[in-house]
Amino acid sequence: MTDGPVQSPGPVSALGGFAGRTPADTSRRPPSREAALARAVDRVSIHGTAAIAGRLLRERVLAGTRRVLELDEGTTGPEFAEVVEGEPIAEFLGRLLSAQNQLAARRAAQWNERRLRRLLDLALHAGAIETLELLGADGRADAAGVQIVTEVLAEYGRRLAAMAEPPIDANQD
Repeated sequence: MTDGPVQSPGPVSALGGFAGRTPADTSRRPPSREAALARAVDRVSIHGTAAIAGRLLRERVLAGTRRVLELDEGTTGPEFAEVVEGEPIAEFLGRLLSAQNQLAARRAAQWNERRLRRLLDLALHAGAIETLELLGADGRADAAGVQIVTEVLAEYGRRLAAMAEPPIDANQD
């Protein structure tokens, strides 16, 4: 039986005739200054106070939620892609409440709904207060960070008020 190209352990000729060479071997010139700058610019880091406040608020609310629900620190729900910087407050709050509800689902069989709702509310408010305290201690309690936390709380208040309103009856005059 003869060795075919698929069965042979030897190197396969490349199209350019340079079999066995790695891409790093093909160019010995140092990268251009433009290429180095392009790679440096490609890095992403979030330093905006609003983004830091949003991430911190989420982390503190969920840590408080685990605490009041008597869950282990390592207990988490599914993780989703998040756009923190520039995300509308309503979407941010919706994802945060969803994450709280996923944690609360672990207690739904043992605790009644009223108790769970009260504890989730408590954890959200305590997490917001803790976030403001941490931002102030870090020296980052500028207007943007505080504004994010207060806007989230205001949106939460609007949602609670809407839930408390009686439904509109289309048959009423």
